[in-house]
Amino acid sequence: MMFRGTTLARLATETVRAQARMVTSPAMLQSIRATAAPLTMIATTRSLATKGNNSETPKKSQSILDEDMLAKAGFEDPEVQAGKSSESGENATTEGEDSSTTTESRSSRRKRRAQTSKDLQREKMANWFYISTFIGGIAGVGYMARDWDSEEEAKRLEGESIANGYSPDLMYNRFNKRLTSLFTFFSEPVFENLLPPPAPEAYRRPMTLVLTLDDLLIHSEWDTKNGWRTAKRPGLDYFLGYLSQYYEVVIFGSNNQMYSEKAVAKLDPYHAYVSYALFREACRYKDGKLIKDLSLLNRDLGKTILIDVTEDSWSLQPENAIPMKPWDGKPDDQLVRLIPFLEYLATQPVKDVRPILNSFGDKKDIIGEFAKREEKLREQWKKENQHLFLNSNRPNAGTFLASLMGVPTSQVNKEPKMPLDIIREHGQLQYEHFQKYLNENAPKFLEEEQKLKEEFGKVTLNKLITEGAPNPEDIARIQAERAAAQQN
Repeated sequence: MMFRGTTLARLATETVRAQARMVTSPAMLQSIRATAAPLTMIATTRSLATKGNNSETPKKSQSILDEDMLAKAGFEDPEVQAGKSSESGENATTEGEDSSTTTESRSSRRKRRAQTSKDLQREKMANWFYISTFIGGIAGVGYMARDWDSEEEAKRLEGESIANGYSPDLMYNRFNKRLTSLFTFFSEPVFENLLPPPAPEAYRRPMTLVLTLDDLLIHSEWDTKNGWRTAKRPGLDYFLGYLSQYYEVVIFGSNNQMYSEKAVAKLDPYHAYVSYALFREACRYKDGKLIKDLSLLNRDLGKTILIDVTEDSWSLQPENAIPMKPWDGKPDDQLVRLIPFLEYLATQPVKDVRPILNSFGDKKDIIGEFAKREEKLREQWKKENQHLFLNSNRPNAGTFLASLMGVPTSQVNKEPKMPLDIIREHGQLQYEHFQKYLNENAPKFLEEEQKLKEEFGKVTLNKLITEGAPNPEDIARIQAERAAAQQN
């Protein structure tokens, strides 16, 4: 009986040890204890029976899953650990320093026993990884802080003022310049030349006018009742249509293309006024500023004007900018009042607009100051041409012949006009003719645009990346071939 009880207890112990190695939670531990309880009771009862049946009070059975067995199996019971910590806290005053030292050494020994060969291998590999990363980081910092490879590199990274040498400040400055250059991909425009080459001189408009979109041409608001609403500034259609005969109009928005492209398409549905449209992807991000670099437009800066509402936008070329106050959506006439000044610049033999723009003390009030200058110029012209006014509205041979032919004399003997007035009358006449032509041929323009979308919308992404988008010459060639095929 003694042998059989011992064998059964040993069998239960080995079974529990095998299951305890796979224990991953306290709930599984309770399940193992419940499974082993019957075996434990049988083994204990038989063991007591061999010692004698005369015992009046049998000993209380104990679980074979003691702390030592759990530690050998590689499992620490959280409840037991919590009990240990609470009991050690209550008995700390009685047991003394020797007991606490013994408990700590025992727990550390159990933790060491809980590590397997796989754990040791992982820990070794992690240590090697940390060491190699640290050494590689030091080597990388040293390589980035080396002397300049050439003068071109120093100039390209704007580090011409940083000399070669291995003092801490020089090494740090070179490291900082090289590290910053690694992120220029995200801060530079998508292309070096944002616009294609200009047209030949005979077909080219005199100047380029760059306009921001938000809070200058349109204004967007959001409220809980209507959501997003976008308003078009009063006089915008006339502003774009009138100045498009003098300027190559480029809309340069500050928002992403996916948000602003549709707004630009609605402003110019026939593509008659706006030559090109650029968006946030074409901006340069530097020192926390969103900059519109006019030097990347592939146009002469002496004949380029930027009208914007944000100071950061023209920070690289402030001499080319006309600052405007942001439009808040309320009706005004600022765009129409700006036309005379822009028309004057485009119709005069101006080689560089920057000195003229910088001659205004307050560029934000350029409309009012130009009106004062025009008034002075008009008075000076009248003084210089008084003889023309003396002969006006007086009968002469011309008026006599006109009366014989039935022509009103008011149209023959008119008061002389200032050259600026003649230019504006001519510009207004050209604008009206173009609007009439546009309205008569609007359906035809929309039909041709739809055909172009069908023709070039089939271009694959691979062809678009490798060969680029079709240029105006390709589009004109295809249109000519299509027209010739229709005639045949």
